[in-house]
Parts: sequence; structure tokens; C-alpha cells
Amino acid sequence: MCDEEGLIDVLDDISDDEFTTFKWHLKKETWKGIDPIKTTKLQRAERLDVVDLMVQKYQLSGAMMVMMNVFKKINRNDLVKKLTDLSPEAEAPGPASSSNSSDNSVDKLTSVRGQFVNKVSAAVLQQLLDRMLEEKVLTDCEMEFGNINKGDKARSVVDMVRNKGSKASSALITALCEVDPCLAEELKLK
Repeated sequence: MCDEEGLIDVLDDISDDEFTTFKWHLKKETWKGIDPIKTTKLQRAERLDVVDLMVQKYQLSGAMMVMMNVFKKINRNDLVKKLTDLSPEAEAPGPASSSNSSDNSVDKLTSVRGQFVNKVSAAVLQQLLDRMLEEKVLTDCEMEFGNINKGDKARSVVDMVRNKGSKASSALITALCEVDPCLAEELKLK
């Protein structure tokens, strides 16, 4: 079982520059509806402090999942695997665990991204956004697009969901199949 020392050990495997980038991503990382760690707490935090902050905020299992998500974002899939090895019951997020057959939902979204952006209607896009908020795939902050056009909004939604991994991608595909079955079929997502 992974413990705080295991998290510290893995965090020690990144360079100082990567640690700075890790903290930058961490201030934006939500997990199961829990808000990110405040920027002010992360500014001068050292590695031990960061692990303490993550465990206080997300509990140990949540801290491990958040750490995996951030390592994935900074292209350190080797450390995602190391964390998974420390706690075999943890599922690595997104494409980092290529043995997981459900990861192809991320690939599916990636492959139809351009077609989705061009073909989704504004009304369907809004219904998908509502569903992603209801299912806690997207947060309130992620739902704020201001006055951007439909294409950019659709592109942002697909990218945000894909970056959250296979479960989030599957949720978007399922929602599209229910909200607009014709488009889902045209994109070969059914």
C-alpha cells in the first residue's frame, strides 16, 4: 500500500524545474469535486510540504490520484507507473495505462475531434456541457467560456474531457450517444 513516504519518494524523482511545473498544475487540479490547493499555500512549499498539503486536501488515495494526473500532464508516465506499482489497486489515469482497454475512449475522442467541432450544434454542445457538469466530469470553473464561438467551445470541451482520461471520455461519448445519436453514429462512436 502506498503511504506518504511513497509519495515523497516518487516526488523526489523529478527535477526542480519539473517540481515547479508540478506545483503549477497542482493549483488547478480538482479531484472528485474537491477544489485545488490554494496558490498561496503552494508558492514556497517544498516537496514534503506539497505531499502534506495534498494528503490534507484529498486524503491519501486522492493525493495519489491527483499526483498521477499531474505526472501525466508533465509527461512523466514512468512515475505514474511507479505510483501504480506502489498501490496496485489504483488505476492509472488516462492513456498512461495502455493495458486498460477502456483507454480507447480517449483515442476515439481524439480521432473524431475535428469532425465533432465542425458538426456539433450549439444546442447539443450545451446539453453535453450540462451533462458533464451533472456527472462531475467538468467543474463550474471549466464551464465558463465567456463569449467564445461554438467551434472553440467544442474544441475546449473535447480537450478538457480527453485530458481527464478514459472515464471522462467515456462519459462524454455516452452523453453524445444519448443527446444526438445521429451525430454519434456519423462519428462512429456508437
